[in-house]
Amino acid sequence: MISVEALMKRELVSVGPEASAADAARAMREAGVGAVLVLEQGCVAAIFTERDLATRVVAEGRSPERTKVGEVATRPVVTVPAGTSLRQCAEALRGRGVRHLPVLEGGKPVGVISARDFFAAVAGGLEEWIERARYDEKLRENVDPYDHLGGSYGR
Repeated sequence: MISVEALMKRELVSVGPEASAADAARAMREAGVGAVLVLEQGCVAAIFTERDLATRVVAEGRSPERTKVGEVATRPVVTVPAGTSLRQCAEALRGRGVRHLPVLEGGKPVGVISARDFFAAVAGGLEEWIERARYDEKLRENVDPYDHLGGSYGR
């Protein structure tokens, strides 16, 4: 069974609750991610996402420089434990309507998996499975799809 640990990003991008929304946005831009963890004493207290920035700061006319992340970040945070199966991960993403899942081990964050990364990995696995099924079908027909010279099966 493949677990969420195989797909998660281990580089945690985090801010404290007193950081400004602008500082959190800059941290997201620099790391190329769509969310930052809001940590208090090493534990995940909230998560601040691009959607939070758009809907709770910009759309409400708040100043990104003066708005503290702790005031607008999403709480409670949907998390998954390390070792969570991909099926359970999919259910959490879809069922809870979130795009980022912090992964915890012993109550502490060890990674984050995004819906984009999850679905890219699933699609990649599906493509590999389909390609292998096509290859196996050709072999059953005594045709090697990778033998472009033809004739390795005694025809």
